[in-house]
Amino acid sequence: MSEEDFNKFTKAFQKLENTKKWVLTSGKVVEDELYKFGMRCNYEHLCHSFIIDPEDRTFVEENIFSPTELKEIYTYNQKSLPNLPQYLLEYLGSYQLAPRVFRSEPWQSAYNRQKDFDRDWIRNTVDNLIREYETDSLKKRDHLEGWLLSHIWLFIDKAFENIEGVEAIRGESCSIASSYRKNRDRNVSSVSSMSRKIMGRRGDLIIRCMYREYGCGEAGKLYTGYNGTKILRERGLKTPKMMKMTYAFTCDRKKKKSESLRLSDSFMQV
Repeated sequence: MSEEDFNKFTKAFQKLENTKKWVLTSGKVVEDELYKFGMRCNYEHLCHSFIIDPEDRTFVEENIFSPTELKEIYTYNQKSLPNLPQYLLEYLGSYQLAPRVFRSEPWQSAYNRQKDFDRDWIRNTVDNLIREYETDSLKKRDHLEGWLLSHIWLFIDKAFENIEGVEAIRGESCSIASSYRKNRDRNVSSVSSMSRKIMGRRGDLIIRCMYREYGCGEAGKLYTGYNGTKILRERGLKTPKMMKMTYAFTCDRKKKKSESLRLSDSFMQV
């Protein structure tokens, strides 16, 4: 963190309205605690973007928040995920009993994209993974990240194919939301020249519909543990910042009032 970074952090904090700050039941003001902690940090942390990862042990170790306070933060405005329909659970379970992927299905003869898409997606995902197992490609540990994205994580991209206009962007694409937030004060040349446009953050996966973004993801070619350097950097800093920018951009475009938001992430390993 440079002096300029700390000055930007202070200016962002000073813009916050006291009446809109988050006060915990203990009386602690979340934004104030994040600011005080951020000014002590020597390196960039999520607190400099006013984002909290309740699983970050630093908050307890540095006596910023207690375990009880972090639990309150973690459960605030928590949204439960919908249950998987019973027919899909049964369909998934059927692959454990027999090589279902090689059988013809009744719904295939009169395929309905909206009605049968989920079963078709499951079938194709299993089929593609069987191909990889048959060639022993998953036993190799020298695959590049690009190979994993196109051979393994492709099933994530295809999960959105039944939603009109939504696509999964690959290949280190720049986030539109990130670029917008970084260049929102950019203006036409006058007394001074126009500032150079700043590129948005790049991600291995961006879920996008036109200019609107709904999610992002990162991938790695080798799993080095839950606390590996790449995971800590991308899951613990890069991805949460991209998700916050996505939310803020959506609020700006829709002219909606921003409020405290629970960001959700997930982790998958092959």
